[in-house]
Amino acid sequence: MLCPRLSIALTSVLLALPAGAGGQVVQERVDLAVVQRIRDAGMSRSQVTELASYLTDVIGPRLTGSSNMRRANDWTAEQCRGWGLANVTVEPWGRFGRGWERVSFSGRILDPYIQPLQGSALAWSASTRGTITGPVVFLDVNDTADLAKYRGKVRGAWIVRDTAIAVGPDFDPSPLRTPVDRLLDTARQQPAFTPPGPEQQARMQAQQQLGRRIYDFLRAERAAGVLSYSSRQYAILRPQGGPAAQAVRDTLSFTPLPAIQLSQEQYFQLLRNLKRGITPRVEANVQNRWLTTDLQAYNTLAEIPGSDLKDQVVMLGAHLDSWFGGTGATDNGAGSVVMMEAIRIIKTLGLQPRRTIRMALWSGEEQGLLGSRAWVKNHGAELDKVSAYVNVDNGTGKIRGIWNQSNDAAAPIFEQILWPFRDLGVVAVRRGNTGGTDHLAFDAAGVPGFNFVQDPIEYGTRTHHTDADTFERLLIDDLKQAATVVAYTVYHLAMRDEMMPRKPAAAAPAGN
Repeated sequence: MLCPRLSIALTSVLLALPAGAGGQVVQERVDLAVVQRIRDAGMSRSQVTELASYLTDVIGPRLTGSSNMRRANDWTAEQCRGWGLANVTVEPWGRFGRGWERVSFSGRILDPYIQPLQGSALAWSASTRGTITGPVVFLDVNDTADLAKYRGKVRGAWIVRDTAIAVGPDFDPSPLRTPVDRLLDTARQQPAFTPPGPEQQARMQAQQQLGRRIYDFLRAERAAGVLSYSSRQYAILRPQGGPAAQAVRDTLSFTPLPAIQLSQEQYFQLLRNLKRGITPRVEANVQNRWLTTDLQAYNTLAEIPGSDLKDQVVMLGAHLDSWFGGTGATDNGAGSVVMMEAIRIIKTLGLQPRRTIRMALWSGEEQGLLGSRAWVKNHGAELDKVSAYVNVDNGTGKIRGIWNQSNDAAAPIFEQILWPFRDLGVVAVRRGNTGGTDHLAFDAAGVPGFNFVQDPIEYGTRTHHTDADTFERLLIDDLKQAATVVAYTVYHLAMRDEMMPRKPAAAAPAGN
């Protein structure tokens, strides 16, 4: 329940409002009665648990192009129709390419002693022809000339190329909740992205070309497959795309190698034994499935039609796709069910927005924001009518604020919209940019695009893209809070007299 002291505090804030662009005072008509209704529905009558459990436990991981991804598209659309949303569609956004999914994996290290493999196939890598046994060979290649010494010596071998990294206990663990002083520290801005310079680009291109030459060499020499290690400690696997994944998706006739990710601990054990002159032997049986019937990928969209400003749109979204190590719970089942719950709350309460509220659940985010970027491209004629896009994609943690994405005029608007939720931990509008997710597709097209700030919980340490990313890692009360905050945010944006301010156009370079 919204306490009286909070209402008084909000009133006092509206008497001393921050200035927007150009110095003018921006005053938002925050509807505290609607805030209260949304809080009651979101915190007391939530469907987050049921949505999250079904998405993760029944549908499971949702690699773009897989049968589970299409099941997720259809299920989310079915839920939206059941809630009475309008214009529900599973919309193709373009050619994604060959789909892939795991079937089975088993393996052992045979020498110097028998132990089960702690591993997983990597996406868009090949199956083995039954169980394959071979030696582990370290490929020490710094340029293409080094390949000659391995000619005729790697057939049937499991190839390792990565050297060991220093690991150890986490003596200074990151906090699970973001300290308030850090959220409110205006000097702490997200560092601006600096594109690589010409020299760095040249080095990267050279490394990529060398990697392709090595991969083609191993295919031609008929190596058994390639082994790599997880980027997480404590036997946590983080399987993502294998070598040449893009080529495999694009070219249906391309035959990749089997690729297996091992735990750090087991991979480094192999390296230590190779260094002491002992050649480990590995056996593995990896079975994957190719999907080529439908090379398209899809987004799920649904709407609450607006009234007098129905031609204008406020969008909320999250990516529905995931990697496949776990069940895609925190990345990004959490964001997906938050957005579903937010639009369900608005619809269930019978709130009539002035602008159309459109939810989008994207695919292809993990391969480069493909679904959202394609939607922006395919719907370019509509973008002038999109007031704003808001996004959730940083795990299971509660919302603590929102990034203004360097849109200075948006900051005072969000500060007032979010003020009624300070008692739920929402305390900051962060200045600067944050990246890595679908709001960037809108921001790049000139549409105000924003990503909420969330508590990190275990996202960057244990769950992001890992086999630990399952329902157990979700904090249901945090997701209820997030859905509540998102619901009022998009409703308020849909009710404003004006659309959200755009960033000023970049100045044209001065002539000579």
